[in-house]
Amino acid sequence: MIPFSNPRLFIFNALDAFNGNKKRQQFNDVKTIIENTSLNGIHNKTIQYLSEILNHACNTTPFYTKYTGIEQLEDFPVIDKNIIKANFKTFESALYKNLKKTTVKTSGSTGTPFKVYQNINKINRNVADNLYFSQKAGYTIGNKLYYFRMWDAFGKKCFLAKWAQNIEPIDVFDLNDTYLKKFIAKLKKNKSAKSWIGYASAFDQVCKYLNNIKAKPINCNLKSVIAISESLSPSTKKSLKKYFNVDTVSRYSNVENGIIAQQLPNTSYFVINSASYYVEILTLNSNRPVKLGEKGRIVITDLFNYCMPMIRYDTGDIGCIDHADGKLVLKQIEGRKIDVITNTKGEIISNNLLLLINKYHELNQCQLIQKTRNKYIFKINIDGEFKNEKKFVDEFKSYLGNNAIIEIHYVNEIPLLASGKRRVMVNETIKAKA
Repeated sequence: MIPFSNPRLFIFNALDAFNGNKKRQQFNDVKTIIENTSLNGIHNKTIQYLSEILNHACNTTPFYTKYTGIEQLEDFPVIDKNIIKANFKTFESALYKNLKKTTVKTSGSTGTPFKVYQNINKINRNVADNLYFSQKAGYTIGNKLYYFRMWDAFGKKCFLAKWAQNIEPIDVFDLNDTYLKKFIAKLKKNKSAKSWIGYASAFDQVCKYLNNIKAKPINCNLKSVIAISESLSPSTKKSLKKYFNVDTVSRYSNVENGIIAQQLPNTSYFVINSASYYVEILTLNSNRPVKLGEKGRIVITDLFNYCMPMIRYDTGDIGCIDHADGKLVLKQIEGRKIDVITNTKGEIISNNLLLLINKYHELNQCQLIQKTRNKYIFKINIDGEFKNEKKFVDEFKSYLGNNAIIEIHYVNEIPLLASGKRRVMVNETIKAKA
């Protein structure tokens, strides 16, 4: 291959070589660990990295000093955003306070401002994780990357950074019919290899537009699509395959840590990033581990953030680990705890419940809000009369409970959050108990 047939890949490799091949070494390490992890989900290097971060935290951070000498991870406390915010300075490592670091900030789906510091090696590890999982989805460095997110919340990239990464920012607030018409026309003209990454709800909007105009398959050389931050509906995944002949994958990640797990093309489970995180599933109301295949809180230990160790960090998400294809994987990721809906008996209902909405094609938008143990409100955006309202209510009652009180509120729009995401399930009973 001529080196400059992909100038961005050539530049990336050249710069990394100049800096000692640190990203390449990290990439090879990630690949080796993930692809050679034993059936119990633990690689020897993962155990080594876990031991090293525990020792480092106990010896260099005020918060963890009291746990010096403790070797078992389960004897460390479970922490969350609120604990870190209330004790921020005590989580900082004394060895890294005066070293170069970066600050990452997020408001999350709860709208709570939150930040952490990351050391340079952690940043390089995140790059390696990104490269590994992006390649698994079909992305190659240098491909045109259309990034769908709310860019005002993260800051726009400078021209040089956009050129180097070949990124075209797509703001989710711009995705109206006029914008999408121009966007699709531009895709058709550009036959170079390209990839998408962004909010699942943004891809919903693209597919809905294509459905409405009765579009034909689009040959634009789309190599990969990675959905982040929200659950990707099977109907959107099917539509992306229909229109662009691409197998879309979902990525489970957060801003404060990085990529925790990701699907591979044509699989429904999530490959755990055991090279960079130690993942636990704990019960909803205690710090005990659940049985294999049971749902619980996703709690992670970041193996590479030495600047601000995050040990047994409660992500705020629900999931379960089980066997698939001879390895331990994340079988389900239910989303934020505050977005978990329960039936009238108090049992957790899978967020797949809202897949029933796909049967009601006349709906533009729908949001489910749980007000009390047995009272639910559906906010519905629809053009004209909802003739199937009774059928809709009866069907959801069969899942939520026959004694469920269901109200339908018709609205003109279900607004995006400040982050640019849209919550489809809201549980207000948790706030009431707080």
